[in-house]
Amino acid sequence: MEREKVIARVRKLYAMSQESASSPNEAEIALRRCHSLMSRFGVTISELETSEYGSSTIGRNFRKVPSYVTLLSSAVALLHDCICVDSEEIEFRGFSLDAEVAKLTYHYLAESMERSLQLRKKAGDVQPGRSASFDYRVGFGISVLNRCRQIHKERIESEQAAQRSACNDSTYGSSLVVLKRELVEEHCTKDIQGSRKRTVRFRNGTAHMAGASDGSDVSLKNQVGHKNGIEIENGI
Repeated sequence: MEREKVIARVRKLYAMSQESASSPNEAEIALRRCHSLMSRFGVTISELETSEYGSSTIGRNFRKVPSYVTLLSSAVALLHDCICVDSEEIEFRGFSLDAEVAKLTYHYLAESMERSLQLRKKAGDVQPGRSASFDYRVGFGISVLNRCRQIHKERIESEQAAQRSACNDSTYGSSLVVLKRELVEEHCTKDIQGSRKRTVRFRNGTAHMAGASDGSDVSLKNQVGHKNGIEIENGI
């Protein structure tokens, strides 16, 4: 096959393996064929991306970024293979398409959080006032971030398993998720002088628990992406 066709095929298979609409079986098959073709033809992770590196920002010029904004944006960055830069505003850095989708996903989650908070207030589950609302949002953000960390971990483990299967032995390298992350960090963090650690505090236990519960239920499926519509045929 012409190399361009091989790369296009690998790119489609990889996209399908990451598509939340795919069934687990379809995603696994796509991932195995993706790794098999990459190994056979020497396709690198950088060849799977068609866009240049870019960034997107959310919010406004914060005097101080609220901790729940940092929590949600960190979760979104994991979902979309981006670096999250926390300064006067939140910036997603990565491949251009990933950065734009991360921005849309953040807004979807933030809007879902605010709708759920208003429903909780009407039901009397969250008391009026800024303090209880803040604690609800922190609980929501922590829950979403923990879920995204687990999704990220499972993606890496799934890709490593598929790679081992495709290679038919125990010799395999890093997963595509890890390799992509390394590329993004190499190209998008040169001006970052280090990260700041934040201590997340909350006071209202009831409001916090309500937020955590709603954060565990909010959909993390692809809300803003496209359906690839790729058929998995025999062979490659």
